[in-house]
Amino acid sequence: MFGREAGSERAGSLKEAVRLAHAATRETADVLAKRIYANPELSDQEYRAAGWCREALDKAGFTIEDVADLPTGFVAEYDAGSGGPTIGLLAEYDALPDIGHGCGHHLIAGSAVGAGLALARLREAFSGRIKVFGCPAEEVLTGKPRMIDAAAFAGVDAALTFHAYHSTSVMTSCMGIRTFELAFRGNSSATADPWAGVNSIDGAAMTYQRINSLPESTRAGIRVHRLDTQGGDAFSAVPERSTCHVAVRADDVAELERLADTVVDCARRAAESSGNTLEVVEGKGSEPIRYDRSLGGAIQANLRELGEEVVDWPALAFTDFGNVSGLIPGVLFSVATWPGDVPFHTRAAAEHSGRPRAFEAMHTGALAMALTAIDFVTTDDSPGSEAAAE
Repeated sequence: MFGREAGSERAGSLKEAVRLAHAATRETADVLAKRIYANPELSDQEYRAAGWCREALDKAGFTIEDVADLPTGFVAEYDAGSGGPTIGLLAEYDALPDIGHGCGHHLIAGSAVGAGLALARLREAFSGRIKVFGCPAEEVLTGKPRMIDAAAFAGVDAALTFHAYHSTSVMTSCMGIRTFELAFRGNSSATADPWAGVNSIDGAAMTYQRINSLPESTRAGIRVHRLDTQGGDAFSAVPERSTCHVAVRADDVAELERLADTVVDCARRAAESSGNTLEVVEGKGSEPIRYDRSLGGAIQANLRELGEEVVDWPALAFTDFGNVSGLIPGVLFSVATWPGDVPFHTRAAAEHSGRPRAFEAMHTGALAMALTAIDFVTTDDSPGSEAAAE
């Protein structure tokens, strides 16, 4: 079991030291998170947020590198010079259009930077490397996949990340997602003589009907989302081109791929039936979480040690951290941030994310990650040996 030496004299001494280090650095993380909260930036536009994170880490002695083709992504490394494993702490900082930080990403940034600052104060006693990853564009699920493509996570032995939620939980599973743009093209005509044309909207409408008739579209663990993005400009003309976005979610990789193929087949059949041609463009998606029981057990133990009651996290969420967890052992967890009746991605969540309770949850998350990093460097077990795709 991971962390079997967590009660050793060395681990206990390091944990006491990191608690003191966290107390000394929490104000820096607090100020950082509040600045990001007050200045929300959309995906791939988080220049100020990324800059403030980099500034705090640079002052603490981290070496900071850019990530290719991600202007708001970065990797900050602190190497104590004593060898040992590399711990990755993942920050996010993008906000939602018109809502602001309704997903609490300013808290994710503050927790990752806060944990990194605390661990760096241990210097060579930590016996490992600390990397803080500035991950942009989580809300559109493209940040971490692009960082993976740029080999940003190469050499990392374990990845930890915090999230806001209404309970203290460890994400043992989550949905993966695939997205598609479906473009139907017919022939325009005057609506006074609609039979002379081919209505592209018919293709989209028939696609929706076919998807809605699928038995799996209402099954637990499955979600299908649809959004019309173009469907004509005037009542006087049969629209020649209509587009819609479709997203499918499932908590199993094989089921996700099967469902994606089924939805695209629905669109192809609808195009044929309505006389339209179809163009399918697949967007970036995210993978289901691959849960590492060793890391998950360690983070749960540390959360309980900090006085938190840990409960199950339902698998309905999706995140591009799933892509990272398929590459290296990792765990995503939450600390109770909002009341139980506050859902993600709402103005209510944004409002509660700026309250004192939210920042206290962030600090608890930072300390839990720092304590788990110490468990990692003071055990002989290697995470990943107990990984499971839930």
